[in-house]
Amino acid sequence: MTVCIDTNVVVQARASGHSFYPILDACVAGRLLRVNPQFQFRVIGDDLDDNMFTDCAITADADYLITEDRHFSVFAGSGYRPQPISPGEFLDHHRDICRV
Repeated sequence: MTVCIDTNVVVQARASGHSFYPILDACVAGRLLRVNPQFQFRVIGDDLDDNMFTDCAITADADYLITEDRHFSVFAGSGYRPQPISPGEFLDHHRDICRV
């Protein structure tokens, strides 16, 4: 599975006792793919810094963009990948990948 993890999730997940920690752990353990995008899609106009995450997610053909940021809602229900998902929802649906 390929996901893009927003900074707000990574920062919270750094604390080993935090409920999002299994997401970061899965990334570090190699159960989630890491990519470096080379193209800018410029999908989000409200917060231009968020585009680095959409660029990464689209380039990687990610299944999900794990975030708590409402700016990514442009993808929700669009029929395109990636789909935004909260960290809690991701953990609920993918405990097999995010195990500690």
